Amino acid sequence: MTSIETTMKIERLKAYYNGLRDGIQMYAHWKDGSQYVGTTGKTLSVAFVELNKEEEKRIAELQDETKNR
Repeated sequence: MTSIETTMKIERLKAYYNGLRDGIQMYAHWKDGSQYVGTTGKTLSVAFVELNKEEEKRIAELQDETKNR
């Protein structure tokens, strides 16, 4: 994969995660002064931290894939 292809994949991946964050925030609900996601008791801020880590991991994998070729 060329560096241009990698850059394009990374940009698409970032757009995907931005959409996920928007959707999660749109449907988060307020309870006791905090925003929660779904019914598991996970706060919006924790959900965002987890998404950010997952996004960073996937970007690193794409970059490593390019370096190893």
